[in-house]
Amino acid sequence: MAGLWCVLGCGCGQHEVAATATSTAELSGIAAQLGIASTHGLVAAGDDEIVVPPSVFGTTTDVVGKFLFVAVLDRSGQVHGLYRASEALEGSTFHYSGRLTCAGVYDFNGLTGNRAKVGGVIDATDDTSVTVGSFIWWQAIDNRKLPRPDQSTFPGFGDQAANEAFCDSSNPPRFGPFDVVRGNIVVGSGEDDD
Repeated sequence: MAGLWCVLGCGCGQHEVAATATSTAELSGIAAQLGIASTHGLVAAGDDEIVVPPSVFGTTTDVVGKFLFVAVLDRSGQVHGLYRASEALEGSTFHYSGRLTCAGVYDFNGLTGNRAKVGGVIDATDDTSVTVGSFIWWQAIDNRKLPRPDQSTFPGFGDQAANEAFCDSSNPPRFGPFDVVRGNIVVGSGEDDD
């Protein structure tokens, strides 16, 4: 997780940045586009992958979700962010990217403020069943204080009203969440309270 905190401006050396994966470099680029110089105002960030076996959804292959995102709260209280997500199943992979426009932070797994519900506009996709200009959302769970991996849900899709309702609701995941097999999620500043 140090690599994720590092690229978000939590004070690491150059050698630590160079040692991180390419996707973490992309996360750093997203943070730079948003003008993040520190984790002040950070709602959530992630560079993570989930893999779900075929038996869960009745597919013939694993279902793989990948998320790269940063969501911040500006001084006026508005959420801004960027994301790239993909979903692979049955031999096809679909990509989604755009701007995050809403986020809510909620409790999960007995922890306080470790679950982020994020959503935003789809500015680009190769999924012909999803319209550019529609919305995408998912839940990202930071379990760093527990002896278990971070977790994520797969994305949902719909219109702006559904997106806002999703972020504004404390409802827990209906499907999943699924353990992160690669990468990390940070909800809040990423600093330990202990």
